[in-house]
Amino acid sequence: MVCSTTLNINNITGNLPPNSGCLIAYSGGADSTALLHLFSKLENITAIHINHNINPNAKSWENHCRKTCEQLGIELIIEQAQLPDKSENSCRIARYEFFRKHLKENQILLTAHHAQDQAETILLKLFRGSGLKGLSGMEQYTDFAQGKLYRPLLDISPQKLRDYLVKNNINWIEDDSNLNNNYRRNFLRNQVFPEILKQFPDAIEKISQSGKNLKTTYDWLNELSSSNTTSLKLETLNNTDKKYQSTLLYQWLSQKNIPLPDKSTIQQIVHDFTNAANDKNPHFRNKYYQLIRFRDEIFCIQNYQKIDEQQVYEWQSDEIFELPNGCGTLQYLGKKSLKFTIKFNQCGQKIKLSNRNITKSVKNLFQENQVPPWIKHNTPFIYHNNQLISLGFSWSNTKEFENQFNFIPANLVI
Repeated sequence: MVCSTTLNINNITGNLPPNSGCLIAYSGGADSTALLHLFSKLENITAIHINHNINPNAKSWENHCRKTCEQLGIELIIEQAQLPDKSENSCRIARYEFFRKHLKENQILLTAHHAQDQAETILLKLFRGSGLKGLSGMEQYTDFAQGKLYRPLLDISPQKLRDYLVKNNINWIEDDSNLNNNYRRNFLRNQVFPEILKQFPDAIEKISQSGKNLKTTYDWLNELSSSNTTSLKLETLNNTDKKYQSTLLYQWLSQKNIPLPDKSTIQQIVHDFTNAANDKNPHFRNKYYQLIRFRDEIFCIQNYQKIDEQQVYEWQSDEIFELPNGCGTLQYLGKKSLKFTIKFNQCGQKIKLSNRNITKSVKNLFQENQVPPWIKHNTPFIYHNNQLISLGFSWSNTKEFENQFNFIPANLVI
């Protein structure tokens, strides 16, 4: 990211992809005011103002925004936020909920984030111990709701925006809450950055450039790890230099929007999953999910409760049977109403297959049909008159029950 020394209006407004219109986030402050005026000449422009009802001047700010949009001939949507508290996070959540509500299909949401906002974001992420994704900062383009989110000012310094407003005699609102250093971003902006800029005048540009460099690395790792997002192939992991294997696994998991293990745990997972013998089943589990190696691939699976093998369930066939752990449903397709008994995790059992006239162990059936463990654990063993007749799949012991059960396992793969 390179901060612009000039404000080229055509460059800013001319990079929009095809769209059905723009929704401009307009607070009335200097940055969003510059954004509104820069895009005011385009067609199909709507502005949205969120009144957080926190500051005593909130109503006058709302009126200012209304008057400005009337003068520019821009439709203005005004929403009143009801917040649980006055925190930055609550305000942000409320704003983006309203943005999602009003952004129409194929519209672009425009926000006024600028170069210093980007630098502040990267520093805040650094203080939180974020990885590559966080330290890359805000993306200029990203999918959002039914359309896109675009930050067209992300390489523009805030001073250039104010210079533009002054030069064109445009009024804006000064929010006195921006001076409240109890907000972390304000503390960075008002206390930290002025001192940094005394020693490093181009710090904002350089921090943003570092974010861009990290984004390039992040995108490369995404491309490397996302050839199959459902699973991570051990071949891919093993063909990666050992010093980068943990990074690759971390990157693959980071695409799933789940809490990530710490560095040492990631390293241990890589070691266990790449070094275990072929007949072993290395496994990792935390309170959020589990990682399972199956057929030379690593899968991330939702946690589920393994059903007690001693438990017996009675099932009347004219009703849909829902697995007791919520991991699937079972339906009988036959016309008669019958009573069945259901058990789980009975892998020591054998079943005679009507279509092959042989008896097979359930364990061998699972292996031959490559049934993954998270489905195997939730497969219903269906008994009639004390005899195992089906596993919910096409394997049945008589023609009477062949293809008469429809077992739909839940999709547990993250």
